[in-house]
Amino acid sequence: MKIRQNNLPSLFLIGTLMLFLASCAGTPKKYLAVNASLVKQGQSKAEISEFFGPPHAERTNQAGQEEWYYYNVHRHFWQRIPFLGHHLGKEEVECLQIVLESGQVIKAVYYVQCIQS
Repeated sequence: MKIRQNNLPSLFLIGTLMLFLASCAGTPKKYLAVNASLVKQGQSKAEISEFFGPPHAERTNQAGQEEWYYYNVHRHFWQRIPFLGHHLGKEEVECLQIVLESGQVIKAVYYVQCIQS
């Protein structure tokens, strides 16, 4: 099968498009802010675990309530440069705190904290 000269631009375009789409197939990003809006008062531990997975950290506060923490660390592109990155910008930690009492959600707090190097 011979490829005609007039088909080469369209083949090049299709090949480029396939490479572009393949490059977008990386690790899916988590959007904790969107997920935090889905947490409702009264949900059970099982529902939260099913949706978010196990917490990244947990503790019991002074009132005897369980606190579950989920977080994502966001680094600016320039911070990935070896030896210079820690001088270029700041990291942001996106946090979701879920407070549970008797196995049910009583409060969910979403916040972003900046960490400066």
